Amino acid sequence: MAFSDPQRRFWHVDLTTRVGALSAAKQGATACFIFAGLAVLGLALLGGMAGYGTTEGMAVMAGAAFESAVAIIAGLRLRSGKGAFWGMAAALLCVLETIGKVLALSAGVVITGVLLVAIIQGVRGALALRNDKGFEDDEVAVFE
Repeated sequence: MAFSDPQRRFWHVDLTTRVGALSAAKQGATACFIFAGLAVLGLALLGGMAGYGTTEGMAVMAGAAFESAVAIIAGLRLRSGKGAFWGMAAALLCVLETIGKVLALSAGVVITGVLLVAIIQGVRGALALRNDKGFEDDEVAVFE
């Protein structure tokens, strides 16, 4: 993974090279897949606690299924270096999830916060790949 600082922090990615932008997009894809897995887990647990046949349980399961579907699509698109808009949708859902966890005083806010940072970095990488105005490593390829 290409980082832009010597401490190799995951929230500092190098978007000046094609490899850095692609690795940021793939990092965002991985975060989207984890977010989708957590949504499926929430679907099973919260839907079961509310009751699968009740209206409240069905609403919880529908919301979690929608969240999971958006995250999976965003992950697949970001994995190919595209899908900035799907990534933005997944980031928005992750923001809403984080706000809900903050209001509920849940300890899971740390996990969704880290996933949110990774998804945003993936969106930034996909946008850098989309603009394609020339990366530093493209100039070196001319002389090879």
